[in-house]
Amino acid sequence: MNKSIGTALIAWNVVLTALCGWALLRTPSPSTSVSAVAEADSSTAVTPVVVRDTAALKEARIAYFNMDSLQEKYELVKEREASFTAQGRQLESALMDKMQKAQARYNELMAKDHTYSTKAELEADEAELKKRAEEIQEMRASSQERLDRMQMQMLQEITEEIMGYLKEYNTAAGFDYIFSIQDGGQIWVGNEGLNITRDVLEGLNARHRARKEAPKK
Repeated sequence: MNKSIGTALIAWNVVLTALCGWALLRTPSPSTSVSAVAEADSSTAVTPVVVRDTAALKEARIAYFNMDSLQEKYELVKEREASFTAQGRQLESALMDKMQKAQARYNELMAKDHTYSTKAELEADEAELKKRAEEIQEMRASSQERLDRMQMQMLQEITEEIMGYLKEYNTAAGFDYIFSIQDGGQIWVGNEGLNITRDVLEGLNARHRARKEAPKK
């Protein structure tokens, strides 16, 4: 996997983990109460203190999937990564071609005998060198901006696909929380029986293939 893509996916997984938790769909316990500090005066805002009933968590249905496995085996990720890499190489090739031409022109101007050159000719050569340097700098910045935008769009698409499938999957599964974990992450799993990675991966790939095979309207 492209190093920059892998790093971005790791960072994106933090966001995805936050999005993947389903709130408990339960009626608040009768023991739940809300208390507030009385106002000291009319200018003091009241801050409510919510006492939550954590007993409901004992009955919560929890599952998790491994993001590393999705990065390696989810076909959409591999396809988008290949496309990103190919376009990155095209941009890099175009930039290198531009730089080589500029370097060749630079060498030509530097080797030019300016003994009998007029001031106007010298200024023109210097202006050309400056212009080519600016063009290369702008092209480099534009290429990086385009790659960053492509990468963000790719990550957003992948996240939306995963989230969309998890919502569909959970209509039948009925979990209260589904966590995304990653090797070296901040969530430690003590019960492998909660692992739904295989189901999620197979479902994502099946849906992706079906969409690819569906006739385009």
